[in-house]
Amino acid sequence: MTETPGAKTTVTFQGIEVTATKDRLWHVEAAGRSASAVFLEEAIDVVRPRLSYEDQDTLLVRLLSVRATEHSR
Repeated sequence: MTETPGAKTTVTFQGIEVTATKDRLWHVEAAGRSASAVFLEEAIDVVRPRLSYEDQDTLLVRLLSVRATEHSR
């Protein structure tokens, strides 16, 4: 998959809109919070710290799946 710098991916997870953008770092925004990190799961953990590991993994997979689908077109 070829990365498109700055392309946003948005999903609704547990009723909250979560947006992830990949430039040099991942930038994640959700529920009025934002974070940047080298790895997507690190940014998710900062933005949504109360999610269980299972929920963090589910959100990570959903974001990456939607991103892959959007960029394969």
